[in-house]
Amino acid sequence: MLYFGSPSTGLLATYLVLLPVKMDVSKYLPPMLAAQLGTLAGEMLAEGGGSFAAPPIPESVETVEPLRRLAEVRGDDMLWGGDVVLGDMQAAMRQTAEALSEYESLYRSRVDAAPAAASAPPRIEGPADSGGSVQHVLYELMSDRDRLAELSKLVGTMRFALESQDKALAGETDASLDALARTLPDHYWGERVRKAAGDSSGGGARLAQLYVERCYKLLDEEFAEVAALERAIEAVPQDPGDAPPRSDLRG
Repeated sequence: MLYFGSPSTGLLATYLVLLPVKMDVSKYLPPMLAAQLGTLAGEMLAEGGGSFAAPPIPESVETVEPLRRLAEVRGDDMLWGGDVVLGDMQAAMRQTAEALSEYESLYRSRVDAAPAAASAPPRIEGPADSGGSVQHVLYELMSDRDRLAELSKLVGTMRFALESQDKALAGETDASLDALARTLPDHYWGERVRKAAGDSSGGGARLAQLYVERCYKLLDEEFAEVAALERAIEAVPQDPGDAPPRSDLRG
């Protein structure tokens, strides 16, 4: 999901599609239409490279929240393409084509780097390749609120994976949490959220929930609620090495 602009200046949105099988979409256009579009057809259809934006010219949307909710439900990426001049269709089309090209390049790099086969789920990234994966780059492009929405979704996925004993899903989700945690400011305690989410005990589930709630309260600057949540976190039995420092829970 790709959107442009801001609530103050107006919003435009479109959907980026990366096909698993390349298809030259332009050859399905009527010859007369293809001739009229000229070079714009290539920009709209990514030169037949197996990717395109639908619609090719972003459409006006009132708010970003419905897009964010839809992206969460579908498991899609949520990308901000920057500001755009409303009413300039050609500029909007070109910005969309540029965003699509960059997104496809990141995706292809991730696919090319993936091993052909592995006995265990490969980690998408780790300390040795910090900042090098597609996921890490995409998370860095998100706002803090978008990152927290993704964090909440991943915690839910991890709890489901643990309950269903799906080791492959748990490994993939942990890798995503690791990538996301390293893009969050330190005061959100992203790594603690990841560890709690992967703890199969009841205490882990409780801690993960409290940590995520605390993130949102911090974002909204509801500091009285943050303090209450930190007291609740301190009360949950946990490994001393993973617990926040008792002397300063905001550290």
